[in-house]
Amino acid sequence: MKKYILILFTATSLFSCKGFLEEEQVANLTQDFYTNEVGLESLINGLYVYARNKHEWDGSGARLIETETDTYQTASAPVAQMNVGEYGNDLSRIAGNIANFLGAVNASYAPMGAYPHINNCHIALETMDQIAPGRFGSDETFSNTRRAEVRFLRAWAYYLISNQLGDVPILSQARYETDGVFHYPKSSIEDVYKHIIEDLRFAYEHLPVLQNDQGRVTKLAAGHFLAKVYLNRAQAANFQNSAEEHLRMLYKGNVTTDLDSTILLTSEVINLAGGEGGLAVDYWRLFDPAIAETNPEKEILWAAQFDINLTLHARFANRSVNYHTGNYTNQSGVTRSMIYGRPFGTFKPTDWGYDNFTDRMYDSRYAKTFQHEYIANMPENTSTSYTWGAAAATWWNANKPADAPTVSANEKRIKQNQRAIIYLENSKETALDSAMVHSQPYQFMARWVRSATSGRYYYRLFIDGSNLGLATGQPAPYLASRKHVDPMRGGSADEANFNSESGTRDAILMRLAETFLIRAEAYGRKGQYGLAVEDINVIRRRAAFKAGDPRPEVLVRWEPEAVELAPEERVAPYATASNTFAKIAVTESYFTPGTAEANRQGYMPSITSKEEAFIHFIYNEKAREFLSEGLAWEDLHNAGILYERTAHYNQMASDRSGLWPVASNTANGTGQNGNGKGQLAKHHTFRPWPNAFLVQLTDESGNPMDEAARKDYQNPGY
Repeated sequence: MKKYILILFTATSLFSCKGFLEEEQVANLTQDFYTNEVGLESLINGLYVYARNKHEWDGSGARLIETETDTYQTASAPVAQMNVGEYGNDLSRIAGNIANFLGAVNASYAPMGAYPHINNCHIALETMDQIAPGRFGSDETFSNTRRAEVRFLRAWAYYLISNQLGDVPILSQARYETDGVFHYPKSSIEDVYKHIIEDLRFAYEHLPVLQNDQGRVTKLAAGHFLAKVYLNRAQAANFQNSAEEHLRMLYKGNVTTDLDSTILLTSEVINLAGGEGGLAVDYWRLFDPAIAETNPEKEILWAAQFDINLTLHARFANRSVNYHTGNYTNQSGVTRSMIYGRPFGTFKPTDWGYDNFTDRMYDSRYAKTFQHEYIANMPENTSTSYTWGAAAATWWNANKPADAPTVSANEKRIKQNQRAIIYLENSKETALDSAMVHSQPYQFMARWVRSATSGRYYYRLFIDGSNLGLATGQPAPYLASRKHVDPMRGGSADEANFNSESGTRDAILMRLAETFLIRAEAYGRKGQYGLAVEDINVIRRRAAFKAGDPRPEVLVRWEPEAVELAPEERVAPYATASNTFAKIAVTESYFTPGTAEANRQGYMPSITSKEEAFIHFIYNEKAREFLSEGLAWEDLHNAGILYERTAHYNQMASDRSGLWPVASNTANGTGQNGNGKGQLAKHHTFRPWPNAFLVQLTDESGNPMDEAARKDYQNPGY
């Protein structure tokens, strides 16, 4: 096994609202167990379970931190049909997700949400203070290291929950038993951030640069986290008197040194991590299961630990491995496979999420983030492949490569071990001929095609020419992120596990590339654009294709930009002739309004100044670097630009009209008619407090809060 932190379920009675947050006894442990050295160490180790919260609890964490943003959205049948979007219509589900995020009980497991975890942190700290058993009392360095870990993990919980809800309760001490009083007044987010910063400053001072046990937090993680918190406070420093309520709610204080503190901390972390040399040499090495699970890159500053030994998992193992893969099995000759993942079709990029990759021939992150091609793995006698129609067979026979066999109507198109599906995220302006697209010996999933007969434009047609989603009512296939694919689901590589939901991969929470971009944003907010550009280009140098790197064939053959490639790069194996960094090196022109480079970034029309454009360039770049890694929602939220970007770029969340190109394939108001399909409102940038939580709150005497008090406790708009 590769993991060394023992994850132990604690048997404490936690911050509790009766059945809502009440802890269950586990393994018949008692409070006395935690008063000796072994027990206290086990309690602290068990706190690391909370690191999994973004990626484990029945999708609740992933749903709250992954969608809806400018670049990522829910993927479901209504979305595939481009019907009424789920955003704004799914508040009950969001409230349920928040209930789990807070710490709701489960029939079989104790809660692992924010407040049960925070209460356990208090128990650990109080035990160290009041009892200090064994080495905790005799070894100050050891004790301070463990105390720093606990305080880091407590800060992480307050950070996650305040991102979602804003003002939240701060617990002052541990609760060991229920007394019927559940009086938890909210503290301002300004005070919550002071609490977080105090914890993280202690952690940064006392944590070592390296830890022997994989998964334990380090000085590098603490410095990264603290720098990000300082940046978040600086981002909202001018929102105190904003006319927009959702921006005022982000105000965390106005400390003039926050940007300088961000720069100081990130610089220290970057230097301790080896500077640019601390980054993985190749972007895909961060996510390649063969590397990431046995020899993770030092760029990863902190990751939630999962294991092939499923008994070490708290609930459902790493659920995120299931959520990013579209339906690749429909009439494709491809059956579910461990290498491709389980096709849940839960989350997908928005069209903007794809289009934001503006340099697909030169920026390797587009090639390496997505699964551009699937290979058929079914024998012909059982293959689900669709068959040749007469018109498609005729076109293919007339236009096929000379060495390709002729085909006949009604025979299966897709052969075993041959290409089954390719994806092309093209624009309406670069729409491909529909006859060509639908007459290939594989599924060619192009976003836009132009009818060979009528000249009309069609959006995401299926392989038989029918409306994708509109006709089938099924989750659509889509160009999927492959960062989470787990060939060891269920604990082994056995193909019999292809339906297992139990992911075993570690989940990256912090990495050094983000540290560079945090510093770049701080520099830019101070007007030091030259220094910001230097940091951005550190990331771009790694993103560039290196000489000899292969490009996906679909990009070379079908992307319009491919015409710029040298002739030798356009033939198999499609190897890159030379380093492409010069093609993607950033200058200030990328965020200087009116330049060709800025125009390619697709900034919103409201962005008219260099200062504004810089901020939005940073978040364009972060989307390219961290797509599907669970950072975008909280980052855009804290920067105060979540609503504007999501409403402008995410069609399925937006309520705006006329922002998207119009297609001919609409049906009764559904389909690509150019209009938004959602009900996104500004107050959605904060989440609702679940009623199951509110109805159990009391006053200081234990009397239930009345309806007016609960309404006052609730966030605006809900």
